[in-house]
Amino acid sequence: MRIVYAAIVAVAALWTVPSGAQVDVTGSNPMIDAAAVGNADVVEYWIKRGLNIELRDEQGRTALIFGAFVGSKDIVKLLLDAGASVDRQDTNGNSALSWAAQQGAYEVVRLLVEASARVNLRNGQGLTPLMQATVGGYYDVVQFLLENGADIDLQDYTGRSALDLARNGRDRDVLKLLEQAENRR
Repeated sequence: MRIVYAAIVAVAALWTVPSGAQVDVTGSNPMIDAAAVGNADVVEYWIKRGLNIELRDEQGRTALIFGAFVGSKDIVKLLLDAGASVDRQDTNGNSALSWAAQQGAYEVVRLLVEASARVNLRNGQGLTPLMQATVGGYYDVVQFLLENGADIDLQDYTGRSALDLARNGRDRDVLKLLEQAENRR
């Protein structure tokens, strides 16, 4: 229901809100709502209208975080080009890169890293994007993060490294990749 409401609000607002307005719709805003449903056209509209791209929802999530979560490289690129803060974290400590890594969104991960996202930024549990991609079994994301400075030795707040998480997982290819990375050190 929220998605339908968000789409209606975002489309209706196209004709009713003046340029530069800072809009808040029931604790959210139309740019966040559009990003949450993957609507790049509406996100672009609000960027051009000057809506604050750093506004957060009740859980601290920005439009960039939602764009990464839904795996939309178009939304992420629009927001990065507009100056969105690449390492902003939600109330659980997850950044856009964390969410993209969890979802296995390789192209989004690539865009965020190219925009200088911190590859070793930990969330509230101490998990890094590398650990999150490892848990998901996203080989290409794990490989890319390793190639771009992800630290294989970091541990979450319970003492587990990405390699430990891979050993407990089912993806043998990711485990082999991490073991090879560990042996190259």
